[in-house]
Amino acid sequence: MKRKLLLLIFFVFVYVACWSQLSAGNQLIGPSLNISSYKTVNENSTVVTNSSNTQGFGLGLNWIKMKTATEGFGITIGYNYSIYKNYGITSNDYARQKSNSAELDLFRRKYIPIHAKWSLFYDVGLSGAINKTKNVASGSLSGTYPYFELNGYSVKVFGYPGIAYFIKRNFLVDISLPNFLVANFWHQKYVYPPFNGVNQSSHSNSFDFNSTVTSGNFFNNMAINFRWILR
Repeated sequence: MKRKLLLLIFFVFVYVACWSQLSAGNQLIGPSLNISSYKTVNENSTVVTNSSNTQGFGLGLNWIKMKTATEGFGITIGYNYSIYKNYGITSNDYARQKSNSAELDLFRRKYIPIHAKWSLFYDVGLSGAINKTKNVASGSLSGTYPYFELNGYSVKVFGYPGIAYFIKRNFLVDISLPNFLVANFWHQKYVYPPFNGVNQSSHSNSFDFNSTVTSGNFFNNMAINFRWILR
């Protein structure tokens, strides 16, 4: 019993000592970098029938106001770019889709201290974005992936984990998995090439739920943030 009590006191001491890093009223501000990468290859026996890959990045500016020593609320303003490429059997068979978006996130941050300089954390929040996408294709994929332009907006609810390291008293870095759990609502307008001199377009609304937990791309989308602590 005495040993268990000493262990409990020790862990309480570590928790309090490590969280001299932050206190209520602190502000955390800094840039973020989001990197994503996905690749798939489809084969028929030993012949590659088609392959695809997606590369993307995002840049952002974050601000968090701490309400307590472990909990705060924040805002992120960001820009995201991605390019999706699909290749057929020959080099002339390809489809290319480029996407740009501007995003605003509102979120709650909760730190869970684990060491004097390390802490786990999680964010939950709401995000809104406007986006623009353009798709071009050639060869055998031009029928499957016809030319179109897409303009629209999306609203999402998200939750994701991360880990933070306090490099100095007023400076930290954290790494998170921003697509850990995401529910999206999309409103999109598709614009197609004119037909008989008449512009072609259509509208759509959709909802989807994504999770890197089940998609097999657990570590293929990561965000790195650098934050200065203003006391």
